Amino acid sequence: MRNDAHEFGLRTLLGEKATLLEAPQPLEDAIVVHGDPTRFGAFTEIPQLRSAVALMDAWDGQHTTARAWSPAGTTNPFELFATREQLGTLYEAGCTIVLEDVERFVVALRPLCRRLEADLGVAPGKVNVQAFCALRGGHGRGHFDTSFTLNCQLSGTKLWRLARNPALRFPPAGVGMFLGRPPECELDELLTGALPTSLEGGEKFVAEPGSVVFLPPGVLHETRMKTPSFAIGFAIEATDSVASQVAARVKQELQRIPELRAARLGPQARALRAEAASVAAELRSLADSLDAGQDPWWTLAAERVRIRTGLSAKVLSDTSIALSSAKTARTLDLAPTMVRLLGWASTRQDFSLRDLAIELGEIEPVLAAGCVRQLLFSGLMEKVQ
Repeated sequence: MRNDAHEFGLRTLLGEKATLLEAPQPLEDAIVVHGDPTRFGAFTEIPQLRSAVALMDAWDGQHTTARAWSPAGTTNPFELFATREQLGTLYEAGCTIVLEDVERFVVALRPLCRRLEADLGVAPGKVNVQAFCALRGGHGRGHFDTSFTLNCQLSGTKLWRLARNPALRFPPAGVGMFLGRPPECELDELLTGALPTSLEGGEKFVAEPGSVVFLPPGVLHETRMKTPSFAIGFAIEATDSVASQVAARVKQELQRIPELRAARLGPQARALRAEAASVAAELRSLADSLDAGQDPWWTLAAERVRIRTGLSAKVLSDTSIALSSAKTARTLDLAPTMVRLLGWASTRQDFSLRDLAIELGEIEPVLAAGCVRQLLFSGLMEKVQ
C-alpha cells in the first residue's frame, strides 16, 4: 500500500486548506480542493475500493446500510433500503447506491478513520465511511446533512452544485432532509423562512479523480454524474455543539437533586412550585459559574483508565484470561473482545479511548467504549485520577 495510516490525515485530503478548519468560528461554507489522485493511495489501493463494483460485491448485507436513490428525472423520486439481491440491479437501472459504515466490512479503513478523528479533535468512533456508486446520469437530489463530510472522488466525474441554506443555519444533530419534502417538526421550529423546494444558483463545479469536497452541516448540495462515478466520504457524525453540551450539564446538575429525579403522575405534576424554585436556583448558580468561567462544561481532555492497581492479566486463549493480585488468582472465561482488551491494557500504564481505538483498530470504538464501561463497573479497571 502506498501510504499507511501514519502518513494519512486531514492535510492529505485538503492540503493547505486544512488550516481553514482551525478557525475559531463555526464553519458554514464548503471547501473544495482539486489535486493529484495518487494522494488517495492509503485507501485506493485497498482491494475492495478498486471500483464501485468491487465494493458493492464486498458489502456485508447489513440491514439498512445500503440505500438506493432514484435515477435523475424520476417523476416521484424515491429512496429505499436495498438487499444484496437488489443492489446490482438497482445500480444498473441508474440508481445511485449509497453504502454506510463501509469501515465495518473494509477494516483497512479503520486506522484512517482514527487518524482523521485525531486531526479533527473528535472522539473515537465519530468518523465513519460512506460510498457513492453511480453510472452516468446518476443523481444525488438537493439536500443538506447534519454531519461534516469529506467527499473524495476516486473515479469518474461528478457535477456538484452548492449553496448556503437560506432558511436554516447550523441544523441540529440528526435532522437533515431532501429538498421538496415537508420539514420534520424539530426542524420546522428552527426555520427562519421557507426552505427552497430545489437547489438553484450557488456554486457549480466538476469533481474529477483527486477532488475533495468538504461539506459542513447544513450546506445545500446536489450532484449529477457526468460519467460512471465512484466516491467515498469520511463523515464526522454527531459532533458536539454548545447547546448539547450545556443541556447535558444542566441535566447533570438537576439530576443530583432527588426530588427533581422523581417520576411524576398527573396529580404530582400539577404541584411543582417548590421544585420550580429549586430548578431556578440551580440554573442561576450554574449560569453564574459559566459566566465566571469556573464550570468545565466543555471538556476536551480525554479520560484515562487502567487495569486496577495491583492486578495483572495474562491471556490464555481467545476466550480465557488469568487475573492475579497479591491476594488471589483466578481464571475467567470472557468474550473475545474483553480478553483482547484486558490483555492489551495489561501492557500499558494507562490509556484513553483514543489510544484503544488506534492500537486495537479491529474493535469498533463504540463496542470498545462499552467494554471499558463494563470493566470499570466490575472493578477490573479504574479511572486515573
